[in-house]
This record gives sequence, structure tokens and C-alpha cells, in this order.
Amino acid sequence: MTKDIHKDNFDESTFDKLKIFQDYTKEWLPVFIMAQNIFWKKVNIIDFFAGPGTDAAGNAGSPQLILSELSVYNDVIKEKGLIVNLYLNEFKKTKFKELKSFVEANANKFPNINIEISNLDFKEAFNNWEKHLNTKDAANLVFFDQNGIKHMSEELFKKIINFKRTDFLFFVSSSHARRFCEHESINQYLKLNKADIDKTPFYHIHRLIQEYYKGLIPSTLEFHLGRFSLKKNSGNINGLIFGSSHVLGMEKFLKTAWKLDPERGEANYDIDKDGIIPGQIDMFSQQVSKPKKIETYENELKELIIKKELKNDKEIYLFSLHHGILPSDSSKLLKEMQKDKLIKPFKANLTSSVCKKDSQIANIEYF
Repeated sequence: MTKDIHKDNFDESTFDKLKIFQDYTKEWLPVFIMAQNIFWKKVNIIDFFAGPGTDAAGNAGSPQLILSELSVYNDVIKEKGLIVNLYLNEFKKTKFKELKSFVEANANKFPNINIEISNLDFKEAFNNWEKHLNTKDAANLVFFDQNGIKHMSEELFKKIINFKRTDFLFFVSSSHARRFCEHESINQYLKLNKADIDKTPFYHIHRLIQEYYKGLIPSTLEFHLGRFSLKKNSGNINGLIFGSSHVLGMEKFLKTAWKLDPERGEANYDIDKDGIIPGQIDMFSQQVSKPKKIETYENELKELIIKKELKNDKEIYLFSLHHGILPSDSSKLLKEMQKDKLIKPFKANLTSSVCKKDSQIANIEYF
């Protein structure tokens, strides 16, 4: 039976999950509220599994964290004439009553935000809000903090990746999916290949689940998926999957992930068993030790540039995002290659603006 995280104090894994959600919300809000040119009338923030608002010790849950970040923009929302909707749903009645009390006690602090709460089954809640999400005049941030795996079905995933201007985060009980992958109760929602699971180390299971969802994205659709693995005190591995149709969304998610995991940007534990102490010097190279993920990435990037398979800054930028690496780290490698005279000096734009239609692409030149 899945543990109710709100009956006790949040554990470290839950705090990390909420930290990523809050940090991404903080990154996301100014993009759609402070933009100079606004092409949307509505900003929707939706939490389909909101909980009561706090844990047993009063630590803030997602509803409080959202309102905390929104409070900065109270006046700006009014000035710009934006319609900002916060929708919170909680299915369990006892938790809903607590959530309702919290919202009613705080609603007057947010006169320019429409706050709606409901006590519905997830499917009913989603069906009620689908028409508001799937519209051209809205920007959406959606949090699916499901208790398990069953709600993020293949059908639902394929639906939300086609919503315009929509970023999402959803939680997956990865260890549970791994352990019971062949059981009908799991297989009907998450069709993992048993052979792939058997050859995947336990601590990499969330990587495999992200690859599963990535495989559901049509080749004709530009969409970006990120991940973050979370190890609980019990040893179980769970995680977050992030999705955005825009490179800026993916870049901002990576920023939040690397903030929490400065070594690899993808887990709250040593996911590759590197055993590296930050700043530790390698006894052979006399250089600061690098995680396997970084070393492998740098070697691959360098090889592809030398082979001329990556020809310009835009391709390098997208390659970074695809591998879950901050573009700034790719920029450091480019400077090293220029210093070593493997490529000629050039000014690379490794930001989301390089993907704009009118952007100037900087091509790599060789000696």
C-alpha cells in the first residue's frame, strides 16, 4: 500500500521534489507574466493532486509554494490585464477540507488571482479543465503529483504534449513500476519492456521510464523531456518527468535540476556510483574529478564537432538539452577546443534565442 506522505513530516525526497517544482514555478512565472509582448490572455497553474496544503508538521506543500511565488506578481497581473487562474484539486475529502480552509484563509491576499478548488476524481478534474488547457490564448503550468503511476497513461501523455504553450511536471513511482512491470495493474498504464528492465541497474530505473515516455513523442513533434530521480529513505527510486514544447522551458528545468544536483543535474543521490567528492583531484590526471556523465558527454560532443556532425551553435545547444547538460558547460568545452586549436575562434550563442526563426547561426570553422 502506498504511503500517505501528508500524515507524517515530508521526507528528504519529498522536499527535493517540491523544491524542483517551486524553483521551476519561479523560473516559469516571469516568462508569461512579465513578457514585453503577450500573446495570451490567461495564465493557468493547475495542481491536480494538491493535498491538504501542508504535511503533519506544517511544512508547505505545493499549493502554498505556488501562492508564495505568485504573490510577487499581484500588482503586475492587474496592470497587464492578465487572467491568472490557480486550480487546485484534491480527491480525498479529509485533505480537501484542509485545503479548502487554507485557501479561504488566504484568498483575500490574492485579489487578482482566480483560485478554484475541487474535490474530484482525477479523470473528472482533468476533463473539466482540458478545454481551458487546450486553447491558443493560454499559458499553462501543470503539476501531476500522482500517488503511483496509473494517472499518466499513454493516452493522457500523448494528449498533453500537444497542448499549446503548456509545461508540465509529473511524479512517477519508478521502483513500483519496475517491480510490478508485468502485472496488469501496471502494464495497462506503463508498457515497459521486461528485457530492458532486467538490464537496467536499479538506480537507473527512472532514466528508463523517461526513455519510455520519450518514445511516445511523434518524430514530427518538437517536444522536450527532462527527468530527475529521487531516492527515498527506504531506498526506493522515484522521480519527476518534465515536459515542454519550447527549448526555453527545457533550459529552465535543467537550471533547477543542476541547482539541486550540481554534479550531474539529475538525481538526489550518486546515480552513477561515481563516489566523487566535489573538488576532489584525480590522482592520475591531477585534474578535478569529473562525473562519468560529464566526461562521456564532453568526449561525445568533442568527437561530433571534430567529425563535423555538429556544425553550428544551434546544433550544439540542442545537443546539450537533449543530453540534460547545461549549455554553459558546452560553452566551456568549445573554449577549450578553440584554445587547443581544434576549431577556429567563433562567438557561439548557446541560449534559447539561437532557435528563433530570425536568429543568426554561427557555423564552426576549422584550421
